[in-house]
Amino acid sequence: MTRTSARTVVALVALIAAACSSSTSTTNAASTRSVPRPSGFPATVRSCGQPLVFDTPPSRAVSNDINLTEDMLALGLADRMVGTFGVSEPMPEEYRSSFDRVVHVSPDYVKLEPLVALHPDFLFAGWNYGLSEESNLTPESLGRYGIKTYVLEESCAHVRRDKRSVSVDDTYTDVRNLGAIFGVRARAEGLVTTMKAKVSDVARRIANVRRKRVFVYDSGEASPFTAPGLALPDDLIARAGGANVFSDLGQSWTSVSWEQVVRRAPECIVINDYGSTTAMQKRQFLEQSSMTRSLPAVRDHCFLALSYDQLTPGPRNADAVEAMARWLHPDAFR
Repeated sequence: MTRTSARTVVALVALIAAACSSSTSTTNAASTRSVPRPSGFPATVRSCGQPLVFDTPPSRAVSNDINLTEDMLALGLADRMVGTFGVSEPMPEEYRSSFDRVVHVSPDYVKLEPLVALHPDFLFAGWNYGLSEESNLTPESLGRYGIKTYVLEESCAHVRRDKRSVSVDDTYTDVRNLGAIFGVRARAEGLVTTMKAKVSDVARRIANVRRKRVFVYDSGEASPFTAPGLALPDDLIARAGGANVFSDLGQSWTSVSWEQVVRRAPECIVINDYGSTTAMQKRQFLEQSSMTRSLPAVRDHCFLALSYDQLTPGPRNADAVEAMARWLHPDAFR
């Protein structure tokens, strides 16, 4: 090859390389332009007081427990979900068709290996709603698997000493945060508005009623499991025109003694209707036990059974407020 020919070949190679580089840059630029960042992202929410940032909406979400799953379904997120855990109670009719489109991994609470096997990018759970230091299921440990965990706001009372109150406002916070995380803010705000309207209507009707003393009976015969001041039913009862007899106990769901229940003499009893023991069986125990059969609530047959997902944070909380208000103060709804 002559020196002139060599120079010609080098020039041609340079031209081809430049053309390829230009083509690649154009393709990359076009590719970048064709995938714009979703509106509203990055989105930052607070999970138990800690910032949680999402650059894009999750696409492989998992929920634990029925009430948290209902939050997701109420926001139309079934198509973003790859599994649920801990749904052991019947799903309400309004969410059943959406629920049936999601894989139900186990009726038991979430466990690490089956969770990781789903390759999720998001988990909605809570302390004592699947998250636990003992089982090493924490937002920090799950982060090592690429899973971002949003923690149920009410459950933060288990781990944050500065959380001094729990209310249905926590449910509104969860719904709005999920709306931000998944890019469905308008849908979330619509759900909150509907719930608030129902709670406000109850407040208007019972403005001048005498508040009745209410005991929440979850389970337990040797000692009752109940909802004190840092469990959601405390606020639901107050908004319904009642007074939780364990409101002054600054704990989340916990066990107390029957002697404490007797001393506080509840006028009415809300039964948490879930589990293998039916609400009727729980009521019969209260009617037959020597410790409780003389309680004012038992003597007056003042019982109301509500489902687990009505009494724990979720989209049915407003329905629970209305149901309790109608039960405690029927004259206000005539």
